[in-house]
Amino acid sequence: MASSTYRQKPLSDARLDFEFGAWKIGRNLSSKVRQQEDRQGGFTYERHEVYEATRIDQPSKTPDIIKIKKQIVSWINYGYSEPSDEVYREIHNLSQLEDCRSTPKLLGYALGKQGSSDGLLGGYIAHIVMQKVPGENLHGFDTLTKEEQNRIRVAFIDALWELRSRHFTHRDPRRENIIWERESGQCFIVDLEDVEHHTNRTEDDVCLDALEQLEYWGLIEGQYDSALFFQKDQLLEDLKTRLYSQ
Repeated sequence: MASSTYRQKPLSDARLDFEFGAWKIGRNLSSKVRQQEDRQGGFTYERHEVYEATRIDQPSKTPDIIKIKKQIVSWINYGYSEPSDEVYREIHNLSQLEDCRSTPKLLGYALGKQGSSDGLLGGYIAHIVMQKVPGENLHGFDTLTKEEQNRIRVAFIDALWELRSRHFTHRDPRRENIIWERESGQCFIVDLEDVEHHTNRTEDDVCLDALEQLEYWGLIEGQYDSALFFQKDQLLEDLKTRLYSQ
C-alpha cells in the first residue's frame, strides 16, 4: 500500500508525490459528496474530487486522472477508521481490468490519514491515479446526428461486452459514465466505483441484450423485441441490422 503527500485545497497547480510517481494537479473535472455505509463503521460521508493531472517525474504527453476520496465526517462507530468499501472496490476493479480496452488503466493508488491541516484529523483519504481515456462523455448525446448516435450505440455495446465478458456489471448506468472518442470510434466506460465483480461466473454466463442495455443507459427509446446473445459478433451484427433498418 503506497503512502502519499496531500496538500489542502485549492489543489490547482499543486504537486502530489507518491511512491509510484509525481503529478502536477490541473483542472477540477467534478466534485460530489457521497454517503458510505459499512457493517462495522455504520455510515460516513466522502467528498470526491476528480482532477486532470500531468506526470512530472517522467515525460508525459497526455494528462492522467487523479481521484481524491476524502472522509469528511467520522464513522458513526468512532472506533472504526477503515476507508469505505467503495474506495477498495474501485481500486480492485481497476486492478482486475488491466487488460480491458474499454476502461481506464490504473497507474497507482495511495491510502492514508488526514493531517492537522485537513478537514478531518485522522480521517481516511484515498488517491487513485489512472490514465485519462480520450474523448468526451455523452451528456450531449441527444444533440448528435442519427448517424453518429448509431455509431456510438454499436461502439458502446462493444465496450460493454468487454466489461461483461470479464464478469463485471456497472450499477450506475448514466451517459456521463460513457466516454466517446469520435476519431477512433471507441467508447470507454468509467467511474468503476459503482461496478460489481461477479467472481463466481463463467464464460457460459456472458450474454447481452443490446437494445435492453441501450435503453438502460439512456441511449435509445421505444419498444423492441428482446434478443439475448452469447457471442459478441452475432450481438453486434444483429444490433447493426436493427439500427440501420429503421
